[in-house]
Amino acid sequence: MSMLVMLFLMAELGTSEAQKQPSRQGQQKLVILDVDPGIDDAIAMMMVLSQPAVRVLAVTCVRGNAREVLLDCKNALRVLQAAGRADIPVYVGASLQLMGNDVYDYTYWNGRDSMGDAPDKYPPDYRLINQAEHAVLTLIRMSKAFPNQITLIALGPLTNVALARRMDPDISSRFKEIIIMGGNIRGEGNIGISAEFNFWMDPEAAQVVLREYKCPMKVVPWEVCQEHGLEWDFFANWTAMPTRRARFIKAISLNLSKWLRAQGEPTYLSCDPLATAIVIDTGIVEGVDTVYATVEVEGEYTRAQMVVDWWGFRRKTPNVDIIRSLNMSRYKSLLMTAM
Repeated sequence: MSMLVMLFLMAELGTSEAQKQPSRQGQQKLVILDVDPGIDDAIAMMMVLSQPAVRVLAVTCVRGNAREVLLDCKNALRVLQAAGRADIPVYVGASLQLMGNDVYDYTYWNGRDSMGDAPDKYPPDYRLINQAEHAVLTLIRMSKAFPNQITLIALGPLTNVALARRMDPDISSRFKEIIIMGGNIRGEGNIGISAEFNFWMDPEAAQVVLREYKCPMKVVPWEVCQEHGLEWDFFANWTAMPTRRARFIKAISLNLSKWLRAQGEPTYLSCDPLATAIVIDTGIVEGVDTVYATVEVEGEYTRAQMVVDWWGFRRKTPNVDIIRSLNMSRYKSLLMTAM
């Protein structure tokens, strides 16, 4: 076992003891995770669930990485069980894009089940998935129960978040903040010429959220994710930790990591954990631009591209903080703690 792993295992033991100590609600950050669980969602969820100072009120699922939203919900429950937190409720959300444009017609790189096709040796009780209340109604209800207290972390397509705005316009100012992993700032696409996957899945929803929500919003774009990959040596040590969580992440990321290395990728790219990191540790952000941004929904080649008005040509009030750089040392520390 490497010295790096031993040091972090010692830190983990201390963290585990801290997690046993009761925390008063007023000292905790209240969070809702709106996700489409693929591999990076799983890592991001683990990061949040490892923090005793963060209280996850609910996991709301949206169709994204998985072909069906119910599979996203099952994947979310798998992550919660691996983290020992199956007590957190999971809600079924939007099963199709805001305008009904079904663009998902093939298996994405997360595997057929969006969890790397890793065997599920100990499947959770899927009856725990809450289908009595739609995820959008959950967002509305909880934003009323905890006004201006909840950080909504949106790691998938923004369909649920946009629908919540359509059903209850006042929700736009009831969240404390919204953290979004999605969009792009230089027109570099990872699913098309100019589109990032989450915005590509539902451009109209992304446009609604950026244009109409009034609470503070932070965006972690695709190009920034590319600049904050994990070196393969770190990735190997991190996933080799002898914990249930690490074994789970190693299993679901095995096929993807092999593929990335075969393609000659210099690092392991995982986008969603960057978004959760800035919630857990606000000091991790080293560069940010406050600007006006929207989403192109009509372009023949640029549909779903996030358009940033860097020079203020539209004379619009800035609506987002775009995260440009993070402290990698602090980020890796959070990842190790998550395991």
